Amino acid sequence: MDDATSDLSDAGPSERLAGWVETFDFDAVPASAKAAATDCLIDMIACMVGGVGLAASRVALDVFLAAGSGDRATVPGSRRRLGVLDAAWLGGHTANALDFDDCFRDGAPSHPGATIIPPALALAEARGCRGRDLLKAIVAGYEVSLRIGRAIDASPARKAEVMGYGTWQTFGATVAGASLLGLRAREIRSAFGIAAMQAPVPGVRKAVEGVRPYGWIKNAYGAAAQQGLLAALLAAEGFHGHQSVLEGPFGFWIMSGSDRHDPSGYRDLGEDWMIERVEFKPYACCRWSHTTIEALETLGRDLRPDDVARVDVHGFGEFHVALGGALPETIVDAQFNAPWLAALQLVGRSPARGLDEADLADPSIRAVAERVHLHHEPAFDPLHAATMATPVRVELTTTDGATRAIYLEEPPTSITRGGFDREAICGKFLAVCAPVLGETRAAACLDLLLDVEASDVTRLAELLTPAVSPARPRPQKGASR
Repeated sequence: MDDATSDLSDAGPSERLAGWVETFDFDAVPASAKAAATDCLIDMIACMVGGVGLAASRVALDVFLAAGSGDRATVPGSRRRLGVLDAAWLGGHTANALDFDDCFRDGAPSHPGATIIPPALALAEARGCRGRDLLKAIVAGYEVSLRIGRAIDASPARKAEVMGYGTWQTFGATVAGASLLGLRAREIRSAFGIAAMQAPVPGVRKAVEGVRPYGWIKNAYGAAAQQGLLAALLAAEGFHGHQSVLEGPFGFWIMSGSDRHDPSGYRDLGEDWMIERVEFKPYACCRWSHTTIEALETLGRDLRPDDVARVDVHGFGEFHVALGGALPETIVDAQFNAPWLAALQLVGRSPARGLDEADLADPSIRAVAERVHLHHEPAFDPLHAATMATPVRVELTTTDGATRAIYLEEPPTSITRGGFDREAICGKFLAVCAPVLGETRAAACLDLLLDVEASDVTRLAELLTPAVSPARPRPQKGASR
């Protein structure tokens, strides 16, 4: 142990976090946190498998294969293999491709798993690690990454102009890699410095500013996962990085576009397990639309699509702006289009099963979506701003003139409503993975994941490879769907 880890009471955040990662004792992690990490791993692998067949993922995979990357890591849901860094990029992208991945709200709003689990999985396979090593890296990645996000979280006014999760989530990949590589504190600080200089720009506002069709990169999680892991690999070989990149007037907080830095955000490492407050998604789309979908699941339960004359959704301001607009041309547009998502629910193709690019050309879905109307309800804005709740009042009018209505504030699997339990996460895994991996292989993979701490990552990678490659048409260049 170097001097940085001997006494961290007065250390700066870079030194304190690096020292904690070096000395992190997995045996001291409570069972509840280990269980949460297992849930995150199961859910994230389902998201990666579900997202690998989309057009954007297939294009990226072709590019990496054409570039001649090495053959060291499995692409979950595919029979192809990539080099570790390319697998990290593709995994970060596929994890978020359907917007089905986990999320966090408590002071560090983000999708943390997409930049932690894919690079950790790729490196763990390449290094022949045990499941215990993988799970330890996941816990460390979540705990440090979420604290950095909390400490540098910008003010609401700043986030209205500049916002980007992948920017600081790069550190999640760095910490996961550092854990698997067994880096010392000084090396980890170097890895922080390297990662900070190569993290993606905070581009969320530009990505979803309303100009459709949206680009296929939303949060730059592929770049964050790849660059974060690269930083750890470089540091392991002696590449020197800035030793205190998180702190000071020119620290990562301002580099990432934030307007403030609260060092108390790094508190309670090893005491308060933030991974236990991760939330999971029951629907493959922006979380802001989940209350609308749940409302229609209730209101339209006994109705045929032709019975629905009109749906009016009254929501908070950002919901009305970000999830409205023209009907989708691509699967990314679909994730951020409340009328389309509502129509999928009403026609029996709920986003709970994922999203299918073939649906984009279905005129019956478009016909229902055109009957869904969004309205701004200013009274809902303060609640969303205060707690990131997603309040909506949904009114459904049937063709015989009857009206049904419901008000919901929180998504169905938010922590305030009890969360997404293990059984539901496993159900999601099988529903998404069985069509790609096959029922037998998906079930065997889930069994291994449920006992991942005692399992082998090489065997997990084998089970994540389909026995037969799914037949998917290659999109035409420039095609919008």
